[in-house]
Amino acid sequence: MLDGHMTMDDPSVSALIADGHARAGLMITCQDTYLDSFEEFQPGEIQFDLSGGKVRGSVIVRGVVVAAQDGLVLKSKSINSEFPPAARVVQLGDIIALTDELRFEAGLEKLAPLESIFRLKRHEDVAEGIFKIDLDSEAIEILVAPGLHGFLSLLREQPLRDTLLSSLFLPVVMSVLEAMRGEEAYSDRRWHGVMSARCNAVGVDIKNGDLADAAQQLLNAPLGSLQKVIERVSG
Repeated sequence: MLDGHMTMDDPSVSALIADGHARAGLMITCQDTYLDSFEEFQPGEIQFDLSGGKVRGSVIVRGVVVAAQDGLVLKSKSINSEFPPAARVVQLGDIIALTDELRFEAGLEKLAPLESIFRLKRHEDVAEGIFKIDLDSEAIEILVAPGLHGFLSLLREQPLRDTLLSSLFLPVVMSVLEAMRGEEAYSDRRWHGVMSARCNAVGVDIKNGDLADAAQQLLNAPLGSLQKVIERVSG
């Protein structure tokens, strides 16, 4: 359910809506479900049902006022005086007012813990002390040698497990983000959906953002967690 409150700060635009010369509402766009819709609302409380698969993934919502007739003359004092009279005349469907974009993530993927898409896997062909990543499965497989696999499995059950955030998961997440930036080959994998949802939810720009910053944001400042572990152990 999309809940909100629509207000109008321009009296002339409010008058156009009240007289039926303009229509107010929301433009709702969701690329994943091909939704591109205008839903009419009067200023005040807004409720719109988005259930039933109408949206999934990234959703963009903008408040908008559009002309309801041809030849509508705009008299708003907010219009710059440099605009000639002819530029103040709009036609049916033309946009009169528009808000900034509101973005949010729809679906349960953003709630999935990152741990759920990582799988530590032993692999005979990986040298001791290093790891490799396999992205071809539904989970992100972190491949390590048998000896290291046993140690990491044990560490994950200990109070020192948060040290893995910076030593293992930080470089893994950076590598995964780099792979997501470079191609769409993994877009049908479950891990890709969860990672994309988490990135959208926290405002991470996969295509253009700094990968180190993005990974640290997704892991909730892993070096801070490492510091707390060391302080707890040394104290």
